[in-house]
Amino acid sequence: MTARAFSGRRVLVTRALDDARRWAPRIAALGAEPVLLPCVSSEWLEDVATGERLAAALGSADWLLFTSVRGAEAVSRIAPGIPARTRIGAVGESTADAARRLFSCIPFVAHGGTSRALGDELVAFWGGSATGRRVVVAGAAGGRDDAEQALEAAGAQVTRVAVYRTSPAAPRSPRRDLTNEGITDVLLASPSAVTGLLNQAVVSTATRVFTIGPTTSAAAMAAGLAVAGESATPDLEGLMEAMQCTIGA
Repeated sequence: MTARAFSGRRVLVTRALDDARRWAPRIAALGAEPVLLPCVSSEWLEDVATGERLAAALGSADWLLFTSVRGAEAVSRIAPGIPARTRIGAVGESTADAARRLFSCIPFVAHGGTSRALGDELVAFWGGSATGRRVVVAGAAGGRDDAEQALEAAGAQVTRVAVYRTSPAAPRSPRRDLTNEGITDVLLASPSAVTGLLNQAVVSTATRVFTIGPTTSAAAMAAGLAVAGESATPDLEGLMEAMQCTIGA
């Protein structure tokens, strides 16, 4: 990627504020101007009951799976420790990097970009069968259960523990007009961000929308947004690659 390709573009980052701030320097380094509009907020579930459920599940788990960086961060806050025999799996390099940093592990990395891909790729890694394997999926309350479905269909015993909650930003009035603000591109990293974006802003057809994967694309299109590009990998680099492919098109 070259900075010249992104020069003059104002890119709206819709992630939670802490996450958006992590993305902003890279966007700026590529020559674009990041504009932060947090469209989601996340809440750790650190109550005693959640900690007890996680500890009980990990006590007999062969694998612990993360479908997001937030899930890895949440577990690091509430788990007293991961058993040495429990392996960790993650969707994409960003989540895998968080797992390496937080748990000093070498995770299994699924590259398909979705929770379903994590389940399918792990089953393939096991030789096509998950019979007898005990798996914990640590994720968002109300999140997709595609990984669990794939694993259970292959014979695994799966326990899902909700370790955080993500909520869309509340409606505001009047909503921000992105065209008037010179926003050229919008980055969406979750279905919740789609809802939060439309609660806060008016998105014209002139604004290009880029999504982090198929689940977010489906949510965006269901909400009436035209998706200009979808990331091939579940991370910022993939989003910027998708954006570069459409510039000048």
